[in-house]
Amino acid sequence: MKNTYMKNPPAQAQYRHYETSPDSCVLPLLGAGWIRDYGKDTDALHFHNCLELGYCHDGAGAITFAERKIPFTKGVFSIIPPNYIHNMNSLPGEECHWEFLFVNVESFLVKLFPNKPFARTELARKINKEALLIRHEENPLIAGLILAIMDEFRVKADLYLESVHGLLQALLICVARLDGGELASTDAGKRLGAIAAGIDYVADHYSEKMAISALADACHISETHFRRLFSQTMHMSPLAYINLIRVEAACKLLFTTDELVGDIAVKCGFISITALNRNFKAIVGISPSRWRKDTQYYERLPVGKQEQP
Repeated sequence: MKNTYMKNPPAQAQYRHYETSPDSCVLPLLGAGWIRDYGKDTDALHFHNCLELGYCHDGAGAITFAERKIPFTKGVFSIIPPNYIHNMNSLPGEECHWEFLFVNVESFLVKLFPNKPFARTELARKINKEALLIRHEENPLIAGLILAIMDEFRVKADLYLESVHGLLQALLICVARLDGGELASTDAGKRLGAIAAGIDYVADHYSEKMAISALADACHISETHFRRLFSQTMHMSPLAYINLIRVEAACKLLFTTDELVGDIAVKCGFISITALNRNFKAIVGISPSRWRKDTQYYERLPVGKQEQP
């Protein structure tokens, strides 16, 4: 399930592509380079292609999800699914020390369950169901697993990748079992459940011509009721969400292929390159061609390095 919360797709909502290791399906962003005044240079909202697991070693501030601002302090960890629009800001003038793991959940689950597509789909749905901020003492098991994986990448002892694989399997299962946290509410959870089939329909059919009525039919509710629930829950219209998912798919193809922008537009469900350009600029803030050339929107681990500056 793909989740995102915002009133409308804001300009300058950056898409960030995280290229994970094929051996571990994880990109670790560790070290002193992540001690910084978050939000000092930019407060732009962003979303990315991977599950983000973050741990705050020091400092305080807030993570913003559209109009909702959730405070964090030392000892808090975050779980943020793909396509979940957010940003982070330190308290004014204060540096925070965060470290991150970006996980390609789908690729990892293919390795874990190579012949069980249904099991992969259901587990991915539970892992990516919501964004959470949790204090270490509230769930020391998940916090410990996140820190253990970070330490494996930091030290790189013998058989560390095998250890990462086992720790990550346990971690993702624990995340899948979570019932909620500071960002979850009973009413919001019920609304999300009511439109979940529609969100899944977009994930499966974004490359095709799509009517909102088809999403409503997948949820077995009227189109009017679906539109209202969707807007209340996702803080955007169904059409805006469809375009968001299509733009994310376009970003992936722009990053991983040399295909013409016009061909990418068609593959991602846009009727023309003009439609792609218009929606891409509205969501990302720049044109697809410029995004492809500007490496600030990509994050990858340099060969032989364990941290990013």
